[in-house]
Amino acid sequence: MSQTIDDTTAGGADRSRSGAGPGTGPAEKYGDALADVYDLMYPWAEGPVIAQRLAGLVPPGSRALELGIGTGRVAIPAARAGLRVHGVEGSAKMLDILARHDREGVITTTHGDFTDTVVEPAAFDLVYVVCNTLFMLTSADAQIAALTVGRRQLAPGGILVVEAYDPSPFHTLERPIVQARHLAADTLMIDTVSCDPVEQSVVEIHTLIRPGTVDTFVEVSNYRWPRELDALARLAGLRLVTREGGWQGEPFVQGSPRHVSIYRAAEEPAPGAP
Repeated sequence: MSQTIDDTTAGGADRSRSGAGPGTGPAEKYGDALADVYDLMYPWAEGPVIAQRLAGLVPPGSRALELGIGTGRVAIPAARAGLRVHGVEGSAKMLDILARHDREGVITTTHGDFTDTVVEPAAFDLVYVVCNTLFMLTSADAQIAALTVGRRQLAPGGILVVEAYDPSPFHTLERPIVQARHLAADTLMIDTVSCDPVEQSVVEIHTLIRPGTVDTFVEVSNYRWPRELDALARLAGLRLVTREGGWQGEPFVQGSPRHVSIYRAAEEPAPGAP
C-alpha cells in the first residue's frame, strides 16, 4: 500500500510547511466532494500515455513529484514506467482511493497543500502538475506559490511540467452551457458551465444524479493564457523550455485544446549554452 506522510518526516525527506494545512483549502474540498466519482470523470486510459511521456523527459529511475496526485491516475503508471514518484494531495479521501489502487506500494504521498508543502528541497528531477490542477488554485498568488514551491524542489537540471487547458472556448462564452456525462450505468453528471472573462474564471456546477440522490458541487478554475502562465513561472524563478499541444509531442497551435509546458529553473543555462 502507498505510504502517506502527514505531519511527520519519512524516508529522509525534509518536509516543511507553512500557512494552511491539510483539509483547509479548495483542493481538499474539491477532492473530497468528487472523490468517489473522480475516476469516472477522468478515466485511467490516458494515464499510461502521460506517464510514458513524463518518463521520457528524464533519465530512468529519476525522482518525480506530482502536485495534486489525486487517485494516482498518472502517478501509478509513471512508477511502472520507471519513475520514483512522490505525491502531494490536499484531499484525504483522494489519498485513501490512491492507496487502494496502489496495491504494489510503489507511491509515497504527503497529505498537504501543494502551494506550501515542501517534501524535500532540490531533490526531484521532475515536478509535474496535470489535468488543469494548477488552475484550480483561484488566484495568481496561489498559482505563483505552487510554482515556486515546485521550483524549490527541483534538483539541478530538473524540469517542471504543467498541463493546462486552452481557455479560448470558455473565454468567448456569452451564456452558460449545459453538458451531460454518462459516468456509469446508474450515474449521470450534468455540468452547467459559465465564464467570467474579466476575472478569467470558469464556474462549473456539477449535478450528480444517482439512484435516490442528487448532489451538487461548484468547481471554480482561474485560467491563464499561455504567455500569462509563462509570466507567473518567471515570477516563480522558472523559464519556459518548450510547449507542446499534448502528451504525444504534438505542436501547440491555434485550436489546440490544451498545452503541456516544460520549465527549468531560470538560473540554469539553456541546453547547449556555453
